[in-house]
Amino acid sequence: MTDTPAVPAAPLIGALEDALASLQRDLSKLSARLKGVDHTVETECKALTLRLHYPAFRQRKPMVSELVDTVSTYIVNFCLPRQQVAELNERYGKVSAEEFTEMFEVLRQEAFDLFKRAHVATNRNGEAGELILYLLTEWLLEAPQIVAKMSLKTNTEMPVHGADGVHVRYCAVTGRLYIYWGESKLYGDLDQALKEAAKSIAESLDDKKIKHEITLVKRHLDLSGLTPDAKKAMLDFLDPYGSGYANRHDVISCLVAFDFDAFAAALACEMDAEEEFRRLALAKLEETAPKIAKALKAKGMEHQEVEMFIMPVPSVATLRNLFQDKIGWKHPAIGKAPKKSAGKK
Repeated sequence: MTDTPAVPAAPLIGALEDALASLQRDLSKLSARLKGVDHTVETECKALTLRLHYPAFRQRKPMVSELVDTVSTYIVNFCLPRQQVAELNERYGKVSAEEFTEMFEVLRQEAFDLFKRAHVATNRNGEAGELILYLLTEWLLEAPQIVAKMSLKTNTEMPVHGADGVHVRYCAVTGRLYIYWGESKLYGDLDQALKEAAKSIAESLDDKKIKHEITLVKRHLDLSGLTPDAKKAMLDFLDPYGSGYANRHDVISCLVAFDFDAFAAALACEMDAEEEFRRLALAKLEETAPKIAKALKAKGMEHQEVEMFIMPVPSVATLRNLFQDKIGWKHPAIGKAPKKSAGKK
């Protein structure tokens, strides 16, 4: 007889379920800008789930600029602690519309500035990948963000060069708490993106790094918006001596975006451009799936649970530049821009 791992007391679990449910938002409207392709592509890595997404089309062309406009509206929720955003929302209706608009604009600018300062602190070049992954994880995996990592990365005394995002989902059927550690990779070349993704995933699952990330979660749980009982249940899953610890599952949620010339091929096609693109994108996924499995196996992660979002775009550089323009990020000076092969994350 197999023993079933213990879980925290029922009242605490109920509080955790209710709290996480209250943090979830209906993000289905994103489907107007970010489309998915249903498929049956699998690999020998049975714990790997492949998800194929792309910018929606309008008049035969992908709406990349519109996608950037849409995802950028969520930067406040992504960058700032949930408690800080909730405090502003509580002012709605209690102050004039003009004053509330001004207060929100201040918060939005704070998020923009924080995003830029965090990327300078971590030596990255400020792009939309982390934000898109955040939205996909909350929307499709139904796992709300529990710690706003961007709000921590500007602290030079705190090494937080780890996961791009930390999300949580509780499954009542299995009694498991799933923690999703986010990794975002934007490269012009798909093979390079996959190589770097596998490397980062392996590094993020190192015991010392996981312990550090868990410490960050516990330290900043008060800003998560959870109730006291929900926090107790969460901490029980995170505590190595807690009754629910054995039922905590670490999952990687990973976004891989890359340049895909099928957009141009679809535009030149006499048939429905988007349908032709979907056909070509699915063929690319079928071709790529064994490479993803091989890369994970090479790092000893054939049994690691991974939710991988594959997102072909016309140009990673354009996607990055559009987003940087949106938040007021200064582009690298001409002649000093990183080479394409080095354009990581």
